[in-house]
Amino acid sequence: MADQNETTFLQEGPVKITGAQAIIGTLTYPMSQIRAVHVTRRGRSMKPLLLTIPGILLIVWSLIDQTAQFMEFFNIGIALIVVSVVVVLIAKPTYAIRIGNSAGDTSILRSTDLNFIQRIAAAMNKASAREK
Repeated sequence: MADQNETTFLQEGPVKITGAQAIIGTLTYPMSQIRAVHVTRRGRSMKPLLLTIPGILLIVWSLIDQTAQFMEFFNIGIALIVVSVVVVLIAKPTYAIRIGNSAGDTSILRSTDLNFIQRIAAAMNKASAREK
């Protein structure tokens, strides 16, 4: 059972950092097993660019088979390419908290809000330093 006098370093949304444990959502990480806490940055996802492949294929098909459907397939291909590029350009990078323990490094939380991630990492570092 948790100690009622345990110091809480951060409690925000589904995250609670105390001197003994870090609770993120439904997962609990004992602070005694956490050796290091880092904030990492992941770049934009390039998966939307996969939409350019069918877009290019539709454009090529419409150029080869120039029948009455030419403009329809050409326009759909252009639209797919434009949408994929726009989605990549407006996508925000994601930030993650990585903890180091005896089992290795693990990402425990990801968000596009850098300030939120930094607050959690700072609280975990503070709790970890106090625990040792």
